[in-house]
Amino acid sequence: MPGVSTLDHVVWGVPSIAPVAERLLADHGLITLSGGVHPAWGTQNAIVPMSGAYLELVEVCDPEAPMVGFTQAVARAAADGGRLCLWCVRTGDIEDDTAPRGLHVTPGERDNPDGSIITWQVAGMAEACANPAEPFIIQWDDDSTMPGSLAVDHPAGRAQIVDLEVQPDGPRSLRISCPQGEFTLP
Repeated sequence: MPGVSTLDHVVWGVPSIAPVAERLLADHGLITLSGGVHPAWGTQNAIVPMSGAYLELVEVCDPEAPMVGFTQAVARAAADGGRLCLWCVRTGDIEDDTAPRGLHVTPGERDNPDGSIITWQVAGMAEACANPAEPFIIQWDDDSTMPGSLAVDHPAGRAQIVDLEVQPDGPRSLRISCPQGEFTLP
């Protein structure tokens, strides 16, 4: 696809964000930032920024919300004890990049803890939820709010995603590099 080559983020569906965030800090020196709520999906997230790309911890917070594909993928991963479940690539021209595949572009938003709202355009979410070996595609409406670019001073130092292993049933492991060395999640 034209222009789609940058890993944006990897979704880790978890039963509860707090214990996973605590473990990431204790075991790997990675700080997790509060994200916010995806009102349309009944989920909430936390972000581990890593030099442009990020790990997104997601839990279902509203069991009464419609069980759309994203919510179902997170709920299944959480029911398995937590695992990587989806991945996303970033583009600067989502219409151009998705038209050849006939993907429908829809707006997305999340409420931040400070009351602000972060917005984006997304395509291929239903396709990625049905086939998690394929990424969904995102274009941030304001690059300055892109979660992967948030400044964070990890105790481990500057962290970076260096490899994502994707199997036919979806993402399996994430290799991260920092000044202390490399490690694999989950």
